Amino acid sequence: MPPVPTLEPNAVVAVDVVLFTVRQLEQIDAAWQVLLVQRDDAAFAGKWSLPGVLVRADETFDAAARRALQTKAGLDAAGWYLEQLGTFGQPSRDTRGRVVSVAHVALERSDELTLVPGGGILRADWVPVRRVPAGVLAFDHADLLRVAINRIQAKLRYSWVAFQLLPEAFTLPELRAVYAAILDPALLRLNTSNFKKAFAALFASGALAPVGRRAAGGRVGRPGDLYRFRGPLVGTWERELPWHEGGLARVS
Repeated sequence: MPPVPTLEPNAVVAVDVVLFTVRQLEQIDAAWQVLLVQRDDAAFAGKWSLPGVLVRADETFDAAARRALQTKAGLDAAGWYLEQLGTFGQPSRDTRGRVVSVAHVALERSDELTLVPGGGILRADWVPVRRVPAGVLAFDHADLLRVAINRIQAKLRYSWVAFQLLPEAFTLPELRAVYAAILDPALLRLNTSNFKKAFAALFASGALAPVGRRAAGGRVGRPGDLYRFRGPLVGTWERELPWHEGGLARVS
């Protein structure tokens, strides 16, 4: 038998993670934020980047992405919403050598998260997505962020992922604020009654159900009713809700 040809290594595989959250802020256009880190590495020239790691020989891309969040920012990403975003492999993307990145995008509430920089990270911080200055990100991470922004904005129009950014029990104004932060701040002007109509199919199916109590006081006005989402986060509006037949699809 002819000898089995061996593969000649010509690239290193990495995973970078675009982790989004929505924070409770007065300025809704700053509420949608992304996790950025600043590395202790001259190759980054003090720039910010997305958390990432080189993939181990016996490691899946998913596991590497979760390890990146754990080692670089001290976040336990087990059970988080996480999906592959795409592959970025321009030969010139890393001046230190040929590195191919299998980028991932993730969503998580940040209320109870504490960032703990580690693994050569000097700083880790949440930065408003719409206020990341041009040229502030290392390598091609600005491209990764742009693709991730488009992906999440698109998914909010046909999927359940917005509920990943909410507590177990939430009010409709809190749900509306997530859509406003990511899609369009003008959605805040949509009253709760009309916003609720856009989710009529969810209420009818029982996927979005009232908890039977109101939110704790603290804000001006009557505390809102609390709701719970009972559907799968991987479900889609396309299958479960006629999103484009009315409601938010008509709001500009």
